[in-house]
Amino acid sequence: MSATNGKSYVDTAAIAQAAAVHRVAAALVTAFEACKDSGVDLLEVQQIALIEAMLLQFDGFADHLRGLEGVGELLRHLGQQ
Repeated sequence: MSATNGKSYVDTAAIAQAAAVHRVAAALVTAFEACKDSGVDLLEVQQIALIEAMLLQFDGFADHLRGLEGVGELLRHLGQQ
């Protein structure tokens, strides 16, 4: 997924990945605070494990989006023939 803004190449998949990671990270912070407020404070090692799991889930997300874009392009071309 890419676009140009008239001057340079813009990687929209990378932008989408960054936005998604930001939202999930904010959700994790909220979850950590909720646990603490309810008296179930997570240990630092538990918080780190959750953050690592979240980051692993997003590894390759931009590539996945680019792959979906490629499939979409192929399907659009099939309809034009």
